[in-house]
This record gives sequence, C-alpha cells and structure tokens, in this order.
Amino acid sequence: MSSQSGITISQELLNVYKKLRENDSLVIKVNDSLIELIPDENYKSNSNDIFGNLKSYIKNEYPQPGYIIVVMDSIQYFISFIPDNAPIKQKMLYASTKNTILNNLGSNNFTKKLNFTELDELNLGSLEDDGVSAPLNDDEKILKDMNNMELENVHGYKKELASMSSSDILYKFDLSLIEQFENLDNKLVIFNIDLKNEVIKLIENYNNIKVNDLISKLESVSVGGPKYVLYNYGSGLAFIYTCPSGSPVKERMIYASFKNTLITELKSKYDVKIDKDLEVGDLEELEISELQGSEVTESPPSSASSSNLKFSKPKGPRRR
Repeated sequence: MSSQSGITISQELLNVYKKLRENDSLVIKVNDSLIELIPDENYKSNSNDIFGNLKSYIKNEYPQPGYIIVVMDSIQYFISFIPDNAPIKQKMLYASTKNTILNNLGSNNFTKKLNFTELDELNLGSLEDDGVSAPLNDDEKILKDMNNMELENVHGYKKELASMSSSDILYKFDLSLIEQFENLDNKLVIFNIDLKNEVIKLIENYNNIKVNDLISKLESVSVGGPKYVLYNYGSGLAFIYTCPSGSPVKERMIYASFKNTLITELKSKYDVKIDKDLEVGDLEELEISELQGSEVTESPPSSASSSNLKFSKPKGPRRR
C-alpha cells in the first residue's frame, strides 16, 4: 500500500487541462469533500501577466497548498506549491496526491516539475531553473521514507529500519499514552491522532481482555473514526490499525501513511516489541483466529512471524 491519498482526478479537470494553450495557466485544488482534484474556478488566467496574476491570487489564498500548471514557449511546467507553514494535514494531503495528478495528466507532458514553498518562487526565473531534479520538501521526504519502509515490508526484508529522529515523526505522543508503553502486560491500549492539536492521544486502556471479548470491547469505545490498538494477547503483542468504512479520505490517508512510521517509533524509541501487525477496515473484519490459542500457548513467536508484517484482508463475518 503506497502512501497516496486515494483522491481521484475529476473529468472537469481533465477537460480543462486539454484546453490549455500557449501563455496559459491553471490552478488545481482538492475539492471541499476531499474526494477529487478540480480546477480552481476562482482563478482566472491572464496571458499578459502570468506570474503577476498567479502570485496575486496565490497570495490571497496563502498558505493554502495547490498545484499550478503553466504553459510558456511550448513548455508545460508543473508546480507543487506547498507552503511550509500550511496546516500539517493539508501539507500531507497535497504531498501524497501529487503523484496522482502527474500520473493522470501524464508526467511526461511536463518538461519541468518544481516544488515551491514560498510566494517569491512564483516567477519566471524559478521556472528557468532545472526543475526536473527539484528537491523534495519536508513532507514529500517523509512520504518517500514511508513508501521505502513499506517496500521493505512487502519484500520481506528482515533488517531493522533505522531509528527515526524526533523531528521525523509528524505527531507526538501525549504523556498518558507514553505511560502505557512502560508496561503492556495483559493490556489493551486504544489511541488515535488528534488532528486539531497534532498529537497522538490515549482513548482507553483495559486490563485482562480475553481474545473472544476483544472486538466487542473495541466496538464499545465511544470515539469513532480510525484508531490504532496495542493488544497483549497472551504470548505476544499485536498492533492493530482499524479504519471503519465511511471514514473521511483525509483521515484514511493520514492514518495509513503514518502507520509504519508509528510502528518504527514504538519499536526504536519505546522498545515496544510488536510481533503481529493487523490492518482492517471495520472491526468485524478482524480475524480473532489470528490471536486465538495464544492465551494457552507459551511458545515464542517464530522468527518469520516476528520479522514480517502481516496484513489481514476482509474475509466476511468473523469466526468465534
């Protein structure tokens, strides 16, 4: 699963893009429902002063991220404009959607692809620089790291991922959650991301929850939306990521793309020894058979199960 947002490109955008002509420009944004990419209808291109017009419009929207296409001298330029001081969820949303728009419009159509973070970069001189190898901004670097980690898991590499510094993790743990990491014996710990305050916070914690009672206990939690779970099932510790159907695209993207970074942080910084990694949509998809038998079996997990992440897929009604 690559760290992309799941946002699609609208037919309206495809139609507008095909009509672009010489000395033309286009501003693209994610629509209000966070479902698809659309042309920004409030922006009106001005062929007589492309950059003056662009800079004036983007300044009024600042620090809202967006994508910009400029056609000059028969060359198409693609600009990913993601200000450093944009809200972090907006930065991640646009950084993870960039490949979607390039793939759908045709990456080869753009002679130069640039990453801008400042208004002052919106000028002809910046376009004349070599944008093919433009440096990634911080959020795109993080997404690249996430994708690299996911590729290592897919190919079954057994080497440990290098520990990430505190500056690499997007959200910090609150103190009440950190306290839970100190002793996870017989524990069920449920937590989520507080997107408003940009912190990972504890929702609930329970002791001595039997495997057969796990799903009902998780369903009883009043807080909705995606969640992360640490569950000591007897002979090991399971990390569970659940993202209920109907969750907003933005939340799905953030939780999915952050998961591997979170696991790495738990292992490297807090010495949390995770031996199972389960990922489900609705809780009814969770196969408790993956955890059953562990309460009476004392043998340690095999090297294969401890070194490879396993993702459960929807398999219909759960078996009890």
